[in-house]
Amino acid sequence: MNPLLKQAATSAVHSPDPEIRDSVLLAMELLEQMPQHLERWQSSLAKNQTLASCLQLGAEAIVRSRRLATRLCDDGDFLLALPLAMVCASYASDDPEHCFLAGTCLQRLGQPASAVHFYRVALQLNEADAASAYRLAECLEAVEQSEQASHLYQWVTELARGNFALRGLQDMASARLAQLTAARRA
Repeated sequence: MNPLLKQAATSAVHSPDPEIRDSVLLAMELLEQMPQHLERWQSSLAKNQTLASCLQLGAEAIVRSRRLATRLCDDGDFLLALPLAMVCASYASDDPEHCFLAGTCLQRLGQPASAVHFYRVALQLNEADAASAYRLAECLEAVEQSEQASHLYQWVTELARGNFALRGLQDMASARLAQLTAARRA
């Protein structure tokens, strides 16, 4: 198991907030059971069912985990948010927001190589998601895949073109693209 998840479990045990403690420890149990669940539900998963539906994990449980993970991220506690986000992304993998959230936690915890997977899935689920494309580009750049990052920064500028709400993201992507282009020429 990822050492960050073990750290999160240790941190959760000492959390004074019972909702955080209980939710993170439950998420850890679900993550530990993942290999058995994948094996048991393999045929259902091949038919595009999610693990949550196979286990009859109610949508409200996933929503509760996502809300708590989002709140923890907003508070800057990416370590405690990680198991919750991973459960959402793994058990309800058909929602790009869940994958984005897991990628965010991993990226902010200094794990860009691991975050790449989640941002790629988020982008596959919604190819017009400029934020996922930008974050994926950042992670690819961090793992020294500059050419792929450049393509994604270019994609972000195209996705954001004409959308005032995405102007800041477009400017950041354009700046990163210019820096990568300059570095290649040097």
